[in-house]
Amino acid sequence: MSESKYAKYVLREPKGKLERDGQIIFEGMMGTPQQLNTKCQILYSIVRKAHVNEATPHIHDFPIVMSFIGANPDNIFDFDSEIEFYLGGEKQVITTAAMVSVPPGLAHCPLIFKRVGKPLVFLEVMLTDKYVRREVQDQAQS
Repeated sequence: MSESKYAKYVLREPKGKLERDGQIIFEGMMGTPQQLNTKCQILYSIVRKAHVNEATPHIHDFPIVMSFIGANPDNIFDFDSEIEFYLGGEKQVITTAAMVSVPPGLAHCPLIFKRVGKPLVFLEVMLTDKYVRREVQDQAQS
């Protein structure tokens, strides 16, 4: 039997890891624009312990949607964590399941998983085919 004409659209076991400054900032399911053949990147991971995911404020020229969801498959709103996420230098505290829209040009981060009482899903969708970031020294200017 010949290979399926559409099998190329199924990305099987898309495992990935990202490191920055010698630290693993992401490890989980990852789909790159090249793998997905689209202008989109997707990162999916389960967070089980408190940690700083991304410490430095930065800007992108593309939109991002970040989702923080309870990992209980029977109730994704079963959320027992505290996350600090900075947008434009302002601290946002997330204590419920939430989605965050980061428009192009808005400085964001640090992203701090301050307390993780129950595992949660961190899902990030970047609408671009090329990841580029610019570090921000003073978030008050962005």
